[in-house]
Amino acid sequence: MRIIAYTGKGGVGKSVISCATAIKLAKLGYKTLLASSDPAHTLSDALLKPIGSVETKVGENLWAVQVDPIKEVMDNYSVIIEYLAEVFKAREIDEALAYELANFPGTTGVATLLKAHSYYKKGGFDALVMDLVPSGEALRLLYVPHLIGRFSRKVAKLVAPAVQLGKIFEPLIGVPPPPEEAIDAEVTLLERLDAVREMLTDPKVTSMRLVMNPDAFSTSNALRALMQASLYGVNVDLAIINKVIPPEVSDPYFEGWIKAQKEHIEAAKASLEPIPVKQLKLYRSELRGFAQLEEAAEELFNGEDPSQVYYVGKPIEVAVREDGVEMNIPAPYAKKDEMEVERIGDELIIHLHTESSDLRILIPLPAAAFKYSLRSAKLINERLYLKFSRE
Repeated sequence: MRIIAYTGKGGVGKSVISCATAIKLAKLGYKTLLASSDPAHTLSDALLKPIGSVETKVGENLWAVQVDPIKEVMDNYSVIIEYLAEVFKAREIDEALAYELANFPGTTGVATLLKAHSYYKKGGFDALVMDLVPSGEALRLLYVPHLIGRFSRKVAKLVAPAVQLGKIFEPLIGVPPPPEEAIDAEVTLLERLDAVREMLTDPKVTSMRLVMNPDAFSTSNALRALMQASLYGVNVDLAIINKVIPPEVSDPYFEGWIKAQKEHIEAAKASLEPIPVKQLKLYRSELRGFAQLEEAAEELFNGEDPSQVYYVGKPIEVAVREDGVEMNIPAPYAKKDEMEVERIGDELIIHLHTESSDLRILIPLPAAAFKYSLRSAKLINERLYLKFSRE
């Protein structure tokens, strides 16, 4: 099964592009499942068809499903949530707040990825197109099994029979012992997270694709998603800039918008190098229904097979050393005498001064670099090498 996961800031058009991609794949003969975890039920709005939590056939070779991540969590791991809530309540935390705390950040995002893995494992489809909400926390939680290690999971299995003994000491320590079913569920969850991570980090199977608009906010969000994906080993093979004002628009009212969009597109392409970047125009009306979505798919992929892997690589490389952090990024657009590099907060800003224009490229920094200062920046063989260390 080929998995294509679209992510980006809310409102950039992820759902529309996910639908268009799925329709194109189905038209090419792939048995395709389109899945979304968006609580706004945008798939139903885009396809003009009712879509629920059960896979529904919406066209030839095409099925769609609305994943309910909360339901997935409660159906499969409610015993863990209940136990954590009991622990918090034992510490005299309000019951409502206890359940909020028991649902760690990223839990619903992970539930969506677990559902994707269940489809992958079960088979039955050639392609899975996912409309994802952006969640770095979900990717972070996928590495919990790797951090805990297999040894700890074996220990958990050995400890399970002894949990009854813990009930004797509950009045003394004030914390209830975990029930056996909670330990079993935890071990199962860790093993499944391991499998999800393997699925997501195989570039032949999974591609993450970034969707943005030609504006500063969504571009910055997409670059942060790229940074997170690079750190966690998920291959980003394509970026799509949506809602680009087409050349035929000549109304003077839009001159400022068109100029700003061109600048943002140029900066986005430079920041994302060498990842391919496609553009989709701003249509006259909202894209809804199969006919309009199919038209958008043809403009976007222009005879291509969307299931292809457009790029494999790690554009942003980060290495943590004893004395700081080293980072290198592609910079084929830069010349030493035309470039300035500065750090502002959690971002790196590359200023390019050329004869035709001045360009600002924003690069989000990894958390490991937050406590260090930028000490050096060197341009070598079209890559920018950065070193962060203490002053």
